[in-house]
Amino acid sequence: MFSRTTNTPFVCARCIARQRRLYSSKGTSPPPPPPPPSGAAKLTNRRLISLHGDEAPKFMQGIVTNNVRAESTAGFYAAFLTAPGKVLNDVFVYPTLGSNWHRDVNGDEQPGYLVEVDADTADMLLKHSKKHKLRSKFKLRMLEEGELDVWSKWSEEERWTAHTQGALENGLLGLVDGRAPGMGQRILLPPSSQQAPPAELDADEAPLGAYTVRRYLRGVAEGQKEIPRDDSLPMNTNIDIMGGIDFKKGCYIGQELTIRTHHTGVVRRRILPVQLYPHGSQPPEALAYNPDAAAESAEDGTDIRRDDKRKRATGKLITSVGNVGLGMCRLEQMSDLTISGEGSSFSPDDRFLIQSADGHELGVKAFVPDWMRGKIREPKIQRRVE
Repeated sequence: MFSRTTNTPFVCARCIARQRRLYSSKGTSPPPPPPPPSGAAKLTNRRLISLHGDEAPKFMQGIVTNNVRAESTAGFYAAFLTAPGKVLNDVFVYPTLGSNWHRDVNGDEQPGYLVEVDADTADMLLKHSKKHKLRSKFKLRMLEEGELDVWSKWSEEERWTAHTQGALENGLLGLVDGRAPGMGQRILLPPSSQQAPPAELDADEAPLGAYTVRRYLRGVAEGQKEIPRDDSLPMNTNIDIMGGIDFKKGCYIGQELTIRTHHTGVVRRRILPVQLYPHGSQPPEALAYNPDAAAESAEDGTDIRRDDKRKRATGKLITSVGNVGLGMCRLEQMSDLTISGEGSSFSPDDRFLIQSADGHELGVKAFVPDWMRGKIREPKIQRRVE
């Protein structure tokens, strides 16, 4: 296709963005050190959108994948979908009524929510929400940078559960990150005037990279880079098994295909944690992060292929840091999971590889975390009635 005003080829903005995502360089910054057993990381790559007013719960119920109860103060994980059921944004939703922030900013008893979203797509989500708001009676705005900071706090010695979700003690806003075991808590706090993290966290500050590594080790994708807009179904990105979809709730945008896929379809591709290792050496037996293990990096979006003569593609590397990352994998080709009546073609002797940024080959192995293995359903076998 050519431009009308010039004789040069026309390329749409979506194609340009996709090319940048697939072929951009990772840069030369060194991988972060291994994450500490406990700590708190400020998530500077996240933004907050405020909804406040009488009809905010009704609006949220019709536009996100999880169930929104007007009387509940419990925060939750969810997603915004397109009409055909593709993921627009993965989000956390915080009910604000009863919190110090709601009292100081809104000063009334009307319901309100803060929607935490990837900073790169926050403006697009705001426009998407305004388009569907119509005449609904609530106020919608983007919080200014620095109005509230998003923190992730974790401790390997503590186990928070979904039963403890909701407003934290002393009127703080937060929730338990229940996407995978060990993800800890998310807490919203005003900026601290000191260099140290806010006293409410009661934890040492860790870099954002530590939080990222912890996500990768658990197979948890997040944000535009790892969950591209309008590119995948929520089941492909594990939003269903991470508690982000209520399959019993009423209608919402994108529900039809989501429900049909859940009940009758087969999810052949899912995001799994992967580990890179030198090609030709023995694959790792257990997933472990080592920032010095991978001397060469791989470009995001690189095909994962079988290490044989045909080298057929079995997935894509979504992203990586050090020697670990996330891959969109065909489950019955790269893991021992059985998700269809056809059965798995995977063998423990199978090997897979990718091309590094320098054109060399790197071995790659996908792992199925225990929490994920227990939630992915096996196909139902129909028995013949005699």
